[in-house]
Amino acid sequence: MSGNKPYVIEGIPVDADQIIPVRRDIDEWYEDTSRQSRIQLSMFIWALREFQSIDYKDRLSYFQIAGIHHFPLITWDEKEPPEPNKSGYCVHNNVTFPTWHRPYMLLFEQRLFEIMETTIKDTVPESHKQEWRNAARQWRLPYWDFAKTSGPHATGRLSLPVLCGLAKVVILNPANPETPIELPNPVYKYKAPDLMGNLDEPFNIPPERIDPEKDDYYPWDKCQATTKYGLLKNNPHVQDAGQDVKKSNLALNEHPWYRPNKDGFPPLQTLTYEVHRLLSFKFSSWGAFASTKWFNEENKPPPSQQTRDILSLEYIHNNVHNWVGGTDYLGDPSRPDLQGAGHMSSVPVAAFDPIFWLYHNNVDRLTAIWQVLNQDHWFDEPHSSDAKPNDPLKPFHVSKEKYFTSDDTRFWRKYGYDYDIVKKPNTNEDRAPGEVKMKINQLYGEPISRLHEGQPVKYDYVINVIYDRYALDGIPYTIVFYLHLKDDSYKCLGGVYTFSTKLSDAQGTERGGCDNCREQKKAGVLASAQIPLTYTLYERQEWHNLGKLLPVKETTDIISQHLCWKVVGVNNSVLFDVSFLEMMLHYLLCSYTIG
Repeated sequence: MSGNKPYVIEGIPVDADQIIPVRRDIDEWYEDTSRQSRIQLSMFIWALREFQSIDYKDRLSYFQIAGIHHFPLITWDEKEPPEPNKSGYCVHNNVTFPTWHRPYMLLFEQRLFEIMETTIKDTVPESHKQEWRNAARQWRLPYWDFAKTSGPHATGRLSLPVLCGLAKVVILNPANPETPIELPNPVYKYKAPDLMGNLDEPFNIPPERIDPEKDDYYPWDKCQATTKYGLLKNNPHVQDAGQDVKKSNLALNEHPWYRPNKDGFPPLQTLTYEVHRLLSFKFSSWGAFASTKWFNEENKPPPSQQTRDILSLEYIHNNVHNWVGGTDYLGDPSRPDLQGAGHMSSVPVAAFDPIFWLYHNNVDRLTAIWQVLNQDHWFDEPHSSDAKPNDPLKPFHVSKEKYFTSDDTRFWRKYGYDYDIVKKPNTNEDRAPGEVKMKINQLYGEPISRLHEGQPVKYDYVINVIYDRYALDGIPYTIVFYLHLKDDSYKCLGGVYTFSTKLSDAQGTERGGCDNCREQKKAGVLASAQIPLTYTLYERQEWHNLGKLLPVKETTDIISQHLCWKVVGVNNSVLFDVSFLEMMLHYLLCSYTIG
């Protein structure tokens, strides 16, 4: 059992005169055949296997660190032995969403490095120790760039990392470093020692309710291994239900709300466009960028901010969780290619899937990019009275006496990691903003640049959505937007996944509920999302004439007359009571150039 003293998160140590190592794109790193990268990959795989094998009752085990996110709802690094923790720790629908997850990624990275050091000390032969030690000091947890369709190693389509789709992987054997060895791949899935519902209390994982009225539950308690799209209600094989990477990849490109139509229009890859927009457009505050959180009538921001500021990092993050894991538990007959549900789509258990850490590392990377481009914005919401930059980010300790705060996380380099896109080569300094923007365009600008290169855009069309994240008692749902035209064809515009979990009841008697969510519901806290339409309108050829959109009035009239939406529960039920949804179609006078 780990010691009772607080576990201090400091990051991987860096010498004073050392260039801070970068977290690398996992596909580029995996395909790098250099000696150092091969050693790093071998140590990463070996350490992650060791990490996942540590007794789940150990505070520093993979199980307990993944469990910080929500299930099994116990305290972490506060009291030993762990005690029930009704509210959980993870932060969503709040301006501290990026800052809370930053030390969480650091914790995971630091634990892997500690295991690497132990492996080098105890297993690697003396003749190879220094080489492996040097490689370990340069290693950082890689990230999955989920929006990349262009650049090195890109295929033109969005996909999970190659490593995440391999059941087995070949590495160098730490005990005999010149000899390859094939091992089960710990990035592919996490497997507990027993069914997660059979683990000793209070570590056992309960099922998760997914219908406010019926007794439908995700059977997390019956799972021993994490899965992607493996759970279906009438399929009894849930213990180790598999990793349907093909469905995850399809969903990233052809989102589950897309339905093929007779008009032949392909689905839109909205993710790359939205990330480009997130990093390119100006937000008025940190909170507008960081979170889906909306504000009640007493402190609502001015209309100009309402229109501009509703696309957020967290909104994009929520949808990707859905697409990677899957939420079609009952099986939609119209999309058999996307049936199934998995851990990544569920707040309580997402962090058990190893891809969670690669995914959230990229969320941290996007945050760092935005920080470099917007250095004056930091917890500067004049209308926000709740989250402060010096609030504790429990349960993460920056010292034995103190929890992390958002202010502690602001400057990431002091924790021993960096990202290539934001740093000058061979320095520990920021790139010039213009250079960062150029790299953003190279990575994510393709959906815009390929439409009508050089064509100035005068108006920018968006749907702004204000919704009650807890309308179904916190149970997650998706809002789907589409155009229903006269020929009975449907043109999908976008979707919003709430990535929420059931509220706790007032007495706290139902295990698995979220206390923090119940408090937000009680306070009337709403959430927001933005569906950008300009790219969609340019894609649909009949909507423009000679490379230009129709006049504003014609465009808005067509959208207003034909815009439809539906609210879909995880159990595929279409909910016709949309009283919890406020939808606003906006067109904003602006000027930017496609290309």
